[in-house]
Amino acid sequence: MRLARVLLPSSVLPRIALERDGCLYDAAELERRRGAPLLDARSSTAEDYFARVFSVGGAGLDVLDDALCAGERPTEARLLPEELLWLPPCVPERALLVELESTPAGEVPRYHLGNPRGLLGHQESVPFPPTEARPDVEVSIAALLCDELRAATASEAERAILGFSLFLGWVAREQERTSGSVHARDFAATLGPVLVTKDEAGALDEARVRLRVGGVIEELSASAAPALSFAESLAFVSRHVPLFPGDIVCAPPIEGAGEAARRLGLGFGATLEVAVDRLGKVAARPVLGPEPPPYRYTKAR
Repeated sequence: MRLARVLLPSSVLPRIALERDGCLYDAAELERRRGAPLLDARSSTAEDYFARVFSVGGAGLDVLDDALCAGERPTEARLLPEELLWLPPCVPERALLVELESTPAGEVPRYHLGNPRGLLGHQESVPFPPTEARPDVEVSIAALLCDELRAATASEAERAILGFSLFLGWVAREQERTSGSVHARDFAATLGPVLVTKDEAGALDEARVRLRVGGVIEELSASAAPALSFAESLAFVSRHVPLFPGDIVCAPPIEGAGEAARRLGLGFGATLEVAVDRLGKVAARPVLGPEPPPYRYTKAR
């Protein structure tokens, strides 16, 4: 399946959508038209997205997807991308974000905890700290979980992976120089646009990575697959941090992707598009954010 979380202009609550062949379909409308609704008006809520996607691994939604694959594609259920807002295919309020770091061969994985509240969706502008001279980005594949992991084995971790999505980790290099690596990344990240279930994503060993800025495209020679398998890395993380359904674990940055974005001339106001085989394409536009008010504090007496 290819699952999305979107916001329509006619609603203040997110909706579950299924994507097939570049077209989006409203899950609630698909179910209504089948005559035996498993989804009702409450399906628009973020809580329902969490329950139906992560708690039960998309059960029920897979029936709708099978119907789409069989050619049952009612136009009444079609959603127009230009008339909606893409949200991250997760529930940020209920997610833990773990970002794995590049680790030399033979060493144990290293990771840091990111800021899930800073997650943005496909095609959103990314506000950078106003002191930055230019934007920088790290491209990763993110695994989204549908089961709890505590001191897990690799096989248990493998079963806990619901699917994958594209992750753009934005980096404020000036902040990194003055305040450290984690602080330079906690202002924003981009996830999406879809969650591709593990069976549909297949093996990522040979998945190609392509970047585009302003009509110029560069394809990387490196694949999107991490050096350590996701299962091995998840098992390691779960020995230190309990992982739960809905959590997001990002592989180490894809080698050469940040350098390629710079070669393509990524700057403020330019749109970056990143495509990975079978996972689709995500786009974002870095911009300079507003000047923050002066920081004030009261000196202790």
